Amino acid sequence: MQQEKVHPNTLLRVENISKTEGNNQVLHPISFQLPALRKLAIVGETGSGKSTLLRIIGGHIAPDTGKVYFKQERVWSPPITLLPGHKGIAYLSQHYELRNNYKVHELLSYQNALSPESAAQLYKVCQVDHLLQRKNDELSGGERQRIALAKLLVGVPQLLLLDEPFSNLDIPHKQIINAVVHAISEQLKTTCILVSHDPVDTLSWADEIMVLKNGQLIQHNTPEEIYYRPANAYVAGLFGAYTLLEGSRHPFRKYWPLADTSSTICIRPEQLIITEDHTHAIDCVVEKVLFCGSYYAVTAKHGDYSLVIHTQENIPEPGSLIWVQLKNPGRF
Repeated sequence: MQQEKVHPNTLLRVENISKTEGNNQVLHPISFQLPALRKLAIVGETGSGKSTLLRIIGGHIAPDTGKVYFKQERVWSPPITLLPGHKGIAYLSQHYELRNNYKVHELLSYQNALSPESAAQLYKVCQVDHLLQRKNDELSGGERQRIALAKLLVGVPQLLLLDEPFSNLDIPHKQIINAVVHAISEQLKTTCILVSHDPVDTLSWADEIMVLKNGQLIQHNTPEEIYYRPANAYVAGLFGAYTLLEGSRHPFRKYWPLADTSSTICIRPEQLIITEDHTHAIDCVVEKVLFCGSYYAVTAKHGDYSLVIHTQENIPEPGSLIWVQLKNPGRF
């Protein structure tokens, strides 16, 4: 097998790692490199192997095949080493723990490698600066999570691994931790890998997204490429409503024929508009209209195709006839 070229700025290198549990292959061979200061999101449905991959990267479980390198140094896992992971990698699991009967500033002082000024900045970034005098048992779940995150960051890791940081949080705390995760990357300049069961949350954060299904890597690309040019219907569906247009018979082919008739393109609801102009438009019958706050989601039928259109105006009634156009068809 030809050795993959290692790029000069590579911080993390994963080489052909796989994992089997019993008769189930949790991870098929996966390889990738992550440069320093990049943000990588790993997404997929439940059971796709996301957390297993993250734990292998962190050195908490051993792969059956393959190797993980951090800054060209091998990351070892038990039973080869008693202390899992690498000192430059911090891993926040879904089941983080904080020692009882301690105040927050006491928990954070342990293994603190920062100056007082830098520590104060970190506490502000993690939104725990107002919690320093509280005891562990006086904290909410969201506050405990942010403190656990700050506790890792005071050790100045170069790579931060976050396993489902948005899970089990109500909407206000989810919004706070989302802001904290963004701030860690932007203000603290920390390379991050984040696992999420809600892929839409990762679009505005990640530089790269990896999509897993049944332990296999389906697609690895930028958020824009994965959202607008998904590898298949599974990837498309993870990121919201869509319509796949087949090149040989898609409903807009009369106006915008695809150069490659064997290809399939993904159309998102915001790429369609309802119009009074019949030029370059197709007729559709409205099936349902849903109010979604900042827009209405209109589902309309054209032959065998069901299209979803997001609109803030020209709200049609179910059963009515409408005309639908593609925005900017030249991009396809």
